[in-house]
Amino acid sequence: MLSKAERGYRLLGSAPGAVKAASTPLTSEMSTATAFARIAAACLRQFRLNETALGWSRDAEALHQARVSLRRLRSLCSICKSLFDDSRFDHLRGELKWLASELGDARNIDVMIDRASSEALSGRLQDARDDAYAAVEASLSSVRARSLMIDATEWISIGDWRTDQSDETLYEQSSKDFASGVFDKFWKKVAKGGNNLVDADDETRHKVRIAAKKLRYAAEFFEPLYNSKAEAKRHRRFITVMKGLQDQLGSLNDLATAPDMLAALELSDVAGAKDLFNAEEKSKLLEDAAEAHDAFVNTRHFWR
Repeated sequence: MLSKAERGYRLLGSAPGAVKAASTPLTSEMSTATAFARIAAACLRQFRLNETALGWSRDAEALHQARVSLRRLRSLCSICKSLFDDSRFDHLRGELKWLASELGDARNIDVMIDRASSEALSGRLQDARDDAYAAVEASLSSVRARSLMIDATEWISIGDWRTDQSDETLYEQSSKDFASGVFDKFWKKVAKGGNNLVDADDETRHKVRIAAKKLRYAAEFFEPLYNSKAEAKRHRRFITVMKGLQDQLGSLNDLATAPDMLAALELSDVAGAKDLFNAEEKSKLLEDAAEAHDAFVNTRHFWR
């Protein structure tokens, strides 16, 4: 991911930190397949740079961005799955899911540490964090993880899936036309699935959260295709509203998963544990999530 010169100059400065996703250059005339390959390569690059940062320190933000990069890549594969008709696609998706799950416990513990209200709970969580990060380091240095990075890079860049493409019209479809269809599909999922967030169960809200993530990631992936002044303004507003909805749904998901996570760590009875999932906080979050969903539904589309 870095040239020899870049690696050398890094030795002169501080240890590398977390790397956020960057925009990928795309054009409206570019085929969907080419756009996919470029975005996927950018996701892999983000992961590898954050993996490097984790090699220097157990930085919570670097871990978070590593997970984000894998989620973005998995979402991209899901969004573009109509392009693929080869035997390696499902295997690679499964391996990406495995690697993301290997980082999950450490990230969940980091989130709980930020919300811990007692020193006793915070101290126990710090101990659990050390174990979780050791497990992350073992996974990242494993043969399985290294093989995945090599296989994914080869699959994306050499592109055997392109030669297997049975629907040539889809393969050659402009990236902008493809993106518009993706936005329509996931907008409807989020709009319909979240029309009653207050009374919905945790599983339903989780499904809306996943659809919202895919919609936001897609909007970020294909942002360069909507570069007129009006489109760019509507896009910024749309992303802001999406972030608001995701924040509320993410907080609700943290409340829903905290009891099982605490039980797995044998921390359910530690002072302050129940503060991580109290009913009063959930009630307020549900109201805020419903308002955020209303704002989402009423925000003008940037792609039509």
